[in-house]
Amino acid sequence: MRQRKFGKTGLIVSEIGMGTWELGGREWGDISEKNAVDLLRYAFEKGVTFYDTADQYGGGRAERLLGEAFSVLGNRVIIATKLGYELDSDGWISQGGKVPSYNASRSYIRQAVEGSLSRLKRDAIDIYQFHAPPPAEIWDEAFSTMEDLKTEGKIRFYGLCLGNQEQALKAIAETNISSLMLTYNMLNQGMAKPVMETAAENGIAVVARQPLSSGLLSGKLTPETEFAENDYRKTWPREKLIADLERVEQIKSIVKGKTKSLPQAALKFILAHPAVSCVIPGMMTPAQVDDGAATSGTAPLPAAVLNKLRDN
Repeated sequence: MRQRKFGKTGLIVSEIGMGTWELGGREWGDISEKNAVDLLRYAFEKGVTFYDTADQYGGGRAERLLGEAFSVLGNRVIIATKLGYELDSDGWISQGGKVPSYNASRSYIRQAVEGSLSRLKRDAIDIYQFHAPPPAEIWDEAFSTMEDLKTEGKIRFYGLCLGNQEQALKAIAETNISSLMLTYNMLNQGMAKPVMETAAENGIAVVARQPLSSGLLSGKLTPETEFAENDYRKTWPREKLIADLERVEQIKSIVKGKTKSLPQAALKFILAHPAVSCVIPGMMTPAQVDDGAATSGTAPLPAAVLNKLRDN
């Protein structure tokens, strides 16, 4: 597994990380706690050292499973977690509920960090992230609270997730964030310019989420795919699914013969961007771990192929 610098933090992480929303068990179908812990440990054996989670995933379940899997490994594993959404709100998408409330107040941040530290069984969180940009009226308060937590040793670094281009650039310009987590894949390249370029210029690590576009770039979804009741993808409009699958077919024709599988091509596309420190595919089976880990260390996509994909 190849390693990369995590911006200017001094941290070194595996270029293939692991997202753990799926292990929450509320938005991607079922997975038992034992299988989830076994999977986390298997990923570590395959060289994965960076794990992204959130207190919200499974109502604290994903953090708790990470604590169970890795509490004895100390700084051999880097964990990034998030705060902001109500702890028990995960699952609202698949169940057709309302968007959960978001809280980035000073008091809530201090409450949330203690819960995450306890579930993760850690003395300090490696990267503590806002699950979404704080509202404008408490923007300064929220980021100053992160600075306080860093000074107190409860967190090592902090970052921002999601948000639009304007919010990301504002955070780069006005705060001391160490990382940005954003969506970047072959079907969604909107944050490449200028956000990712600006982040790289400022030594801010970029973590690429949804590298397989929620399974569209796995090569396994078809117009006939039926999703489980607790799989948020069941809410996708059929017209969009069909249009996206047509784009995937075009991508397949571009990468054919250039790499082992479509998922590996998707990961290689992201890793080719110099701003990216880590890509975090979601994994629910050992085979998915194997496919992701096997991507690292193999030949990159040819420049001509990358150019076609960027224009696609």
